[in-house]
Amino acid sequence: MKTIFRNANLLDFESDTLRKVDILVCDGKFEKIGKVNETVGNTFDLDGNIVLPPFVNAFFRSIEAFKHSYINRDFDEKEKEIIRKYMEIKNVLSGCVDFYDFSFQTPFTFLEKIDEVEENELDEVAMKTKGKIFIKVGQSLEEMGEINARSKKMPSEYLEDFGFLDKDAVIVGGNLFEKDELEIFSSYDTKFVALPNDDARSGRRFLNFNSLKKYNLPFFLGSGDFAEIDFFAFMRQILSYNSFVMENTTLLSPKEVLEIATNAEIFGRKNEIIEGSKANFIVLNKKNILSSDIFKGIVFELSKKDITLTVKEGKILQENGVFVMENGLVYDKIFLESKLK
Repeated sequence: MKTIFRNANLLDFESDTLRKVDILVCDGKFEKIGKVNETVGNTFDLDGNIVLPPFVNAFFRSIEAFKHSYINRDFDEKEKEIIRKYMEIKNVLSGCVDFYDFSFQTPFTFLEKIDEVEENELDEVAMKTKGKIFIKVGQSLEEMGEINARSKKMPSEYLEDFGFLDKDAVIVGGNLFEKDELEIFSSYDTKFVALPNDDARSGRRFLNFNSLKKYNLPFFLGSGDFAEIDFFAFMRQILSYNSFVMENTTLLSPKEVLEIATNAEIFGRKNEIIEGSKANFIVLNKKNILSSDIFKGIVFELSKKDITLTVKEGKILQENGVFVMENGLVYDKIFLESKLK
């Protein structure tokens, strides 16, 4: 099945320009990006709006997000499934098609509260883990103090001793790690996931992006344990933190933070709009951008309400803020004792 998206302004990260193209999708992949002369039944006019790779939610948990944002109680299995679907829709509406819900089964090992986990259990997890491991750690002084009291070592050394850093470790949070620990992480293939919304809501300081950049530690963005998913807000939070708290306006540019927000390498795949790759992309409303700097305009002048389309493998998942149901499937109404936004 073929679909043509005409009159697109494709965001070119290499030339920092918008390139006017048509996009031909066939069987879920980009078949041609350029001038498309053929005619097919499925044709959409993008009216000059901006096309770019979708955002990537590098870490989120639907059940915890629902509890923190709406109702703090336990849920039965049916309710959990409703919440899972609800949070999946929220991701799609925010322009995400790349994500895993860490409240449920994922291809990755996930570990948290390591100060409360017995060492023999940590040994067992380390032995069983074959691929990537996500570790939520380094977010509170209490946690880091408990680890130090238990092991007489820094948390980074503690993780190193169990062999976790040899397993393509991803540190989720990590707000409190300082120079000595970041040096240890940098000697491995360690990555970080920043949770700007979690940090802001919890009153935590943000990740020290200056130090991460200094030690060549890559980082990605996640929505974490709160239900609000807005990558425009996340990007602005990071840039504002660096400007006003770190007093560094040159550390990260709007272009760099947009590249970070759309980077899917943490999940082992590229997120590119090129012929032959999966037809995943979002469309942004160009009319609301006034800035001559396209990257600054996207980050500072747009919001998730300006995402006019979210497309996965050539199929439109949301259009102008309305989730498109698959094959007539009607999702359960979510009410669960609260009014949801």
